[in-house]
Amino acid sequence: MLKTIQMGSWLVFPDNNKLKFQDEEHYIEPLAMEVLEYFLKHPQRVVSRNELIESVWKGRVVGDHSVYRIINKLRQILAKDSQQEYIKTIRKKGYQLVCHVELVGPIDEFDSEPSSLVDNKSADKFSRQQIGSTINDEQSVEGSAFAKVGKAETVKRTQLWRKVINWTLIFLVAILFGSFSVKLYYYLSINSYKSSTPLITLDGSIKDPSFSPDGQLIAFSYRKSIEDDWDIYVESLKDGRLYQITDDETDELKPSWAPDGSKVAILRYDNKRCMIDVVAIPLLTSTTFNSKNHEATTLLQCSGVLQHNDVEWGKAGRYLYFTSAVSKISPLQVFRLTISTGKTEQLTNYTQGKTRGALGIRLSPDNTKLAVLKDVNWRNSRIDLLDLANNKIETARNLVGWNRYFDWSTDSNTLIYNRNSTEIDAYSISIGVERNIAKSLETVSFPVHSPVKNELAVVTGRKVVNIVTEPLEDNLTSGKSPLTVISSSSIDNYAEYANTSDRIAFVSRRTGEPQIWLKNIDGSEKQLTHFESNFDIRRLRWSPEDRYILFIHNQLIYQLSVDSLKLKVLYKAQPGESIEGESWSHDGQSILFSSDKDGDWQIYKRSLFADEKQLEVEQITEKGGYAAFESDDGLGIFYLKYHTAGLWFKSYDTKGEIRIVDNIDVFSWNSMYLRKNNIYYLSNDYPKMSVYRYDLNQNKAFFIQNYYGSPWLLSVSHNADKILYQRHTQAQSSMILLKP
Repeated sequence: MLKTIQMGSWLVFPDNNKLKFQDEEHYIEPLAMEVLEYFLKHPQRVVSRNELIESVWKGRVVGDHSVYRIINKLRQILAKDSQQEYIKTIRKKGYQLVCHVELVGPIDEFDSEPSSLVDNKSADKFSRQQIGSTINDEQSVEGSAFAKVGKAETVKRTQLWRKVINWTLIFLVAILFGSFSVKLYYYLSINSYKSSTPLITLDGSIKDPSFSPDGQLIAFSYRKSIEDDWDIYVESLKDGRLYQITDDETDELKPSWAPDGSKVAILRYDNKRCMIDVVAIPLLTSTTFNSKNHEATTLLQCSGVLQHNDVEWGKAGRYLYFTSAVSKISPLQVFRLTISTGKTEQLTNYTQGKTRGALGIRLSPDNTKLAVLKDVNWRNSRIDLLDLANNKIETARNLVGWNRYFDWSTDSNTLIYNRNSTEIDAYSISIGVERNIAKSLETVSFPVHSPVKNELAVVTGRKVVNIVTEPLEDNLTSGKSPLTVISSSSIDNYAEYANTSDRIAFVSRRTGEPQIWLKNIDGSEKQLTHFESNFDIRRLRWSPEDRYILFIHNQLIYQLSVDSLKLKVLYKAQPGESIEGESWSHDGQSILFSSDKDGDWQIYKRSLFADEKQLEVEQITEKGGYAAFESDDGLGIFYLKYHTAGLWFKSYDTKGEIRIVDNIDVFSWNSMYLRKNNIYYLSNDYPKMSVYRYDLNQNKAFFIQNYYGSPWLLSVSHNADKILYQRHTQAQSSMILLKP
């Protein structure tokens, strides 16, 4: 008999892809029935698009439009029942089947039974009662005769059960001990690296080391100072000779060796493009190699942000695996390029708004799996394994923090990665065992395993991170030495000049958890908050009179009193709503913030003195808006857009908007300031960013100076005579070879 399911007012027949409402029958495509069946198995539960793709499409790479198409087809049919909603959209989460669901079995079971059958059943019931009464009487007479026998049997059964329980416990203990022994064996078989051999020490920064296939050469990226470009170098492990391979006015990163060792694939960045180049490595028999005459070929262009792209050479040199994104705000996806034909295939389908995507990729030595480092909710990360035979993805290891440095060992079963800035771990995929394999007193990163030996190359060096200030001058192209104003043994960040003085608010981990601190003009420092749990704060904004500091944590907008240190919640996000880009109105009577509660980012304004019974939040933009700040006269707002480059202005009393600056995008949301009728901002020319000034009187933008601080983190003093930012300095870097 056919399976039948009652869904609200509909009957669903999954076996023949049929729906029935009243007397009407509707046939749907098999894929639509699979989606509907999945909802029927999980009624009242919110099902995400990713879950549907994984369960119905079996993880195949499909776009969101495929899910939308099926959902819309189902809704069109189910809409014939106008009295009830069936599939509800839960914003930013997925879909929910909201009707009653019941498995009613074969349809024939619901036919009425003949009255004669009912009568026969009643008669049978009466007969069974009579027989039961007679049997009970006989048993009461004979029961005493068997009492002693029953007691003996009970004792035997009890003893038997005790034996079964004891042997079961012994068996379980043996299994646990065996499992522990196996894990201990594999744990001990993972090598720890106790000894080290220095390879090279250079002034500046080294990153992205990569062994040649024969293990005799190491390619890496290097720059001497933050003002210089990254170039590719190769060191010979035989004789220690060093060769510069590239010398262009661009950044060259992430060298990946071809299987034959004759060339490397690299990522090349200028201020507008990301390119994947192939650079030939000459026979390293002469010291006269000229890096300016290197042979390089551009295979294709890529896109990403913050130089997070990655590239790996595939099996037999036929393929290149790389990461790219549609735009700077889209997640990085994994692609495969067939070099001979130029064919490009997308292998992953990460969803925008939930992840940065693939932060790194590494091909297993047996060329069967691609390890993909993916961030989770922008804070933690995990390593997924992409099976190259069927494009199936499974999670291998969850990591704490945003980890970007990892590699395979030669057995294609062990992953090696940074646990933190001073430790390296190894993880056996098949057994699920993790072991710490290296520790350092200095920062250690970029672990890469030799393809032929049990050796590990790492980069070490002490990095200094300070909050610095430097003068703000028009047309300043040569960088002056910045002045350090905040320095500690921990990371200090998000420094913000006050609006009426040179006091500085900043976020620091010097006491463990992130806290807000204040640096006074006299040089003294004061801790303003004492949060007991991890308080993720990414932006601070002083009130116009510098009495309060505004910030967001855990979807709450807080006001912190600088004097009394009291905290007050000004706005709480609704379920499913994200809020960012907080700022004050020009008079401090209201706050502005960005919210995505209508499906895209818009600007909202909340009065701090409105009656609580009144509507306190007013939507200001309709065509998109992000990270707004109010004009000095309070008549309008300046703001960015999440999907469109430019700085925009909108008056409160009109619906129109105008774009006043072109060379800025959403990543500069923490680097825009209105000072003395000028807007100071960081340009969108990454990685060579610059500080610009837009004169509101002349309606014109002017270049001020180059910027060498942390990307998109800048503060401008109240007199607009200096800038404040976080600066990373690395005096020396060393590449070291670790051995067991």
